[in-house]
Amino acid sequence: MLEFHLSTAIWTVVNLVVLYLLLKKFLFKPVTAMIESRQQEIEHNIAAAEDQRIKAEAMLEEYDDKLKNAQHEAGQLIAQAKMRAEHEYQTVMKRAQLDAKRLTEETEQQIEAERQTMLSGVRKEVATLALMAAARVSAHGRNSDEDDALIESFLSEVGDPS
Repeated sequence: MLEFHLSTAIWTVVNLVVLYLLLKKFLFKPVTAMIESRQQEIEHNIAAAEDQRIKAEAMLEEYDDKLKNAQHEAGQLIAQAKMRAEHEYQTVMKRAQLDAKRLTEETEQQIEAERQTMLSGVRKEVATLALMAAARVSAHGRNSDEDDALIESFLSEVGDPS
């Protein structure tokens, strides 16, 4: 059976106390210190992460504001560009209309000048033909200087029909 000896029990208790003291000094204190150190490091990391989260939220808000401002500025720039383009379009159109009007007027003036030149030439030809016909009818010879004088006289009498 089991025997119980007091001396063995005392030595067992002494061994347990010594073992406890040794474990406390060499195991429990370093492990506890390491656990506390790790706990402080974790708390520090949590605090740092919270700071980073706050900074990230602030930066996000700042970027959102900048994005809104950039979109607003882009809208303004687009509106200004449209206004400038419309103004430039109107200017070009006015210039083109003025150029077209000027060209039309110049063309009309050239046409009128050519018409007058042709009418003058036609009148001289008609007068020459009329004198030739009159000369033949009267059987009179043709004298160039007299004929030219008669043509000029005839044209001045007839006048400019325009």
